[in-house]
Amino acid sequence: MSSSEKSDNAVHTEHMGNVDVLKTVHADGEVDYVDTHALGGELDQMPAGYFYSYQFLGTVTAVCAASICAYLGWVLPANTLLLINADIGPSPNISWVATVWTLGTAIGFLLVGRLSDIFGRKWMVIGTTGLGLIGCIIGCTAKSVNALIGANLCNGLAAAGQLSFGIVLGELVPNKHRGPIVTLVFLSSLPFAVFGPIIARTFIEKTSSGWRWSYYLGIIMSVVALVLYALCYHPPTYNQLHVEGKSKRQQMAELDYGGMFLFTAGMVLFLIGLSWGGTTYPWASAYVLCTLLIGIATLVALGFYETYFVKHTALIPPRLFRNVGYVAVVACATIGAMIYYSMTILWPTIIGTVYTTSVTAIGWQSSVVGGGILLGQVLGGFAISYIPMVKIQTIIAACLSFAFVTALSSISADGHASFIAIGVLACCSIGFVDNITFPGVTLVIAPQDIGLATGVLGSIRAAGGAIAQALYVSVLDNKIAVYLPEYVTPAALDAGLPSSSLVSLYAGITAGSFADVPGITPEIIAQVGAAVTHAYISSFKIVFYVTIPFSALLILAACFVPNMEKFLGMNVAKRLQKMPGNDASKVAHINESDQEKRLDV
Repeated sequence: MSSSEKSDNAVHTEHMGNVDVLKTVHADGEVDYVDTHALGGELDQMPAGYFYSYQFLGTVTAVCAASICAYLGWVLPANTLLLINADIGPSPNISWVATVWTLGTAIGFLLVGRLSDIFGRKWMVIGTTGLGLIGCIIGCTAKSVNALIGANLCNGLAAAGQLSFGIVLGELVPNKHRGPIVTLVFLSSLPFAVFGPIIARTFIEKTSSGWRWSYYLGIIMSVVALVLYALCYHPPTYNQLHVEGKSKRQQMAELDYGGMFLFTAGMVLFLIGLSWGGTTYPWASAYVLCTLLIGIATLVALGFYETYFVKHTALIPPRLFRNVGYVAVVACATIGAMIYYSMTILWPTIIGTVYTTSVTAIGWQSSVVGGGILLGQVLGGFAISYIPMVKIQTIIAACLSFAFVTALSSISADGHASFIAIGVLACCSIGFVDNITFPGVTLVIAPQDIGLATGVLGSIRAAGGAIAQALYVSVLDNKIAVYLPEYVTPAALDAGLPSSSLVSLYAGITAGSFADVPGITPEIIAQVGAAVTHAYISSFKIVFYVTIPFSALLILAACFVPNMEKFLGMNVAKRLQKMPGNDASKVAHINESDQEKRLDV
């Protein structure tokens, strides 16, 4: 088929009623009619002062405030779970505070992305931000761990909208500047993304409200985001996105409820099984196996259902996965998240068990993860826009990630400085890949599917992070169970501890106090401490060995990431409404060309 024939059949403009529309016919037969006044156009066709208007600047500020809320709901609590448990617990369910946040984002990303493509973005981001406000109110007043779990479930679902800045801002700026605008949002979260661990611990040590300040700040930032979204963010309306199309009632009736049910049920069961395994129940228990296997079977059923039983309204259209570049971007994002989410949980444990017991020092040194990731995100966000050959860049970053993450297995008690340095480099490499994927996924997919494509990526990425978190924590716990008695028992007995005191000794190790251990002496404590450190170092080495297959998969996926140069024009996909100068008379032709590039991928 010739280029002109393809354009006639795939994308062209028509006059419908009193408006010009851009008609897109997808490979699956679905047709979109979008009012050209909703579309952007080349940079010189945008209204004068558009990017300096209070509407645009207010929208950017709202997105930054919402992003900060997401970090407040994840980074700060995840780094202080043991301290929170000591305050309102103890509860065996404390790990669920982090787990339900991941579960909420895994489910929320797909729903937010898909539904905002259909119904418009404004009320979706306002709704998720409002849900985050509710979560923070519950969190700051929580009197039990179970209440805090409920708060973070709300915050996890809300984060799906709060972290969708690639959708909200990506379509409002020229394609070439999508990387930098995403990077700007990441930079706005710097205090909490990088210094979240030390801020969380400072709240606990220096304020009467302690960890609750994480949620107080979330309330403040949620209110700021809500006000700015309401006043400034006016994306294309539903009627502009569906000219003479189906009503909202019809769209609601035709939503893929079967897919939503299968996706939500499968993801919940699968992630609950992962969180139970090796902690609440043994991996071989019926509880874990049943939830895992039923969850996997449900997700497999979702794939068949979406492929063979849903025509035009599939929650996850199979056509997405026929785009090799898109699949590669999703794979890179997912594997990168598997390292980032796990590091967020594991790094404070590594520092606290091997190098220092100071709460403040653990907080500062845990900033390695967020700081390294953010540095890489900044570099990647500008590289995708201004340095050619993104494929080569991604492959190099993936190889560096492989080298540095694997090198963390050299952890030793006297290698504190080198371990920190390697950790920064490893996280920087992962952050670089991460911020190739955030703007990259919006470039390789047609503009009308940006929300869908980003939502699928976000859900798969969050699920991958949950899988890695469960896997690495399980490996650590299992190895600690082996190495602690192997190293500690002979060390304690050789130092003179009576064998009858071993039970009390292990209870003291768990509690962090040896006051109730009969026959204990400072010399025995020193020997036991060295043995405990040795046990943890040996266990962490195995954890980092486990990352090797995932790092190899990251390199493989990077080899299929497309170069982005042909997408990096100065075309703007959508424009804010309720602004002077919204003349779209020249827009349609430009957007035809932009759409065709993505249809060719």
